[in-house]
Amino acid sequence: MDPAIVSGLVFLALGSYLYGSICWAIVINWLKEREDIRQLGDSNPGAFNTGRNLGAKFGILVMLLDTTKGLFPAIIATNVNFKEQQGWAVGLAATFALLGHCYPIFFKFKGGNGYSTIFGFMFIYNPWMVLEWGIFVFLLTLIFKYIRPMQLIAITATGAFGLIIKWPFYWRNFGPLLTSEIAKVTIPVMVLTVVLIQLPRFAPYFFGIYKGTEEKMFLFSPLFKRRESASEKE
Repeated sequence: MDPAIVSGLVFLALGSYLYGSICWAIVINWLKEREDIRQLGDSNPGAFNTGRNLGAKFGILVMLLDTTKGLFPAIIATNVNFKEQQGWAVGLAATFALLGHCYPIFFKFKGGNGYSTIFGFMFIYNPWMVLEWGIFVFLLTLIFKYIRPMQLIAITATGAFGLIIKWPFYWRNFGPLLTSEIAKVTIPVMVLTVVLIQLPRFAPYFFGIYKGTEEKMFLFSPLFKRRESASEKE
């Protein structure tokens, strides 16, 4: 293998991980309230918990910033020519971006769940999968009233279906160098790898359903309902 390609893959993986390790929920909450978001709400440093504690506009800001953690590495992986290793570039960029978000080196490896980051790279790699995943999450949440466990089930189903779907239009994407042939082989395996990365983070949510402690989500109620601080209640 060309040493230049190997070096490029290493830098891509390392850069994706380091950028993914910038936990915007922790940064923004600290700048706004001088508090660690991991000590508030459900303890998850992500957009949803930020929105619940700081308000919708901050939750949306975190969501958009977290999306760039998957978006930027995906753009690099599909625009820089890695020759016959293009599939590896695509997989490494996404996987290490998510690893950075879930297990950030800058925050003692305690990060978020990563769904905004996943949306970022999947939007480039396969927009149809994003739509499919969203439909699965919506329907499962509507039926079972739990959003976080359903997210993992939905993305598992999306990756599994990707192994058998061969329709040419399904594999069209926004990556100039990500051909349909590469996408068919790489993307489903990458998505299922994402599931494995997230399993340790999502296991408590499934145990929460069993124990009756997992928070339910009613889709037609406000998504972000800010929790009042002690000072606001007085």
